[in-house]
Amino acid sequence: VQVFDAAGFEIILIETVGAGQSEVEIASLAHTTIVVEAPGLGDEIQTIKAGTLEIADILVVNKADKPGADNSLRALRAMLSHTHPQIDQMSHHGEMMAVDLPDPEEQSLSWVPPVLPTISTTGEGIQDLIQQIFAHRDYLHSSGEWQIREAARLESELEYLLGTALRTHWESSISEDEYKKVLSKVITRKTSPGKAVEVLLKGAGI
Repeated sequence: VQVFDAAGFEIILIETVGAGQSEVEIASLAHTTIVVEAPGLGDEIQTIKAGTLEIADILVVNKADKPGADNSLRALRAMLSHTHPQIDQMSHHGEMMAVDLPDPEEQSLSWVPPVLPTISTTGEGIQDLIQQIFAHRDYLHSSGEWQIREAARLESELEYLLGTALRTHWESSISEDEYKKVLSKVITRKTSPGKAVEVLLKGAGI
């Protein structure tokens, strides 16, 4: 990301595979996070387990022409309705009724993650997706969220680089034999993991 940013690219795409903690961590680098699901695979349940629903700025159900796509769309919208009551469904006498998505230009106070169907093989729904991506960018700028996310991104990057540097220094300062001796004391419960960390850090001059 740093290389592309330094090269002057205004839009940088980061693609991840699957739904896990690494994807959640990578999302901290992005201004806009798009979570893509496929119909009929139970991905909407996996989304809850992995916590990716919370980081999604835009939700996409790709292969929307396949069986189960409508169910996936409804399931994701229902999940979002718990945290975003203004999502494109509303309750009427206990039943959920569909309503129009808010105009991106009017969506300035709070961002409601849209749930969009797409068919990548034909391009159907792609223009709507692009529109929502730029609408989210406009929202970030108008709300001040852009600066907040940029600060969080830089903080995350600094912590990662600091952690990497400390680990590299530690690994080059502590021999494998020294490490195994401390580890053995932890395993035999002669010392606590916390105390072992103190010993290793002191040995590395940290």
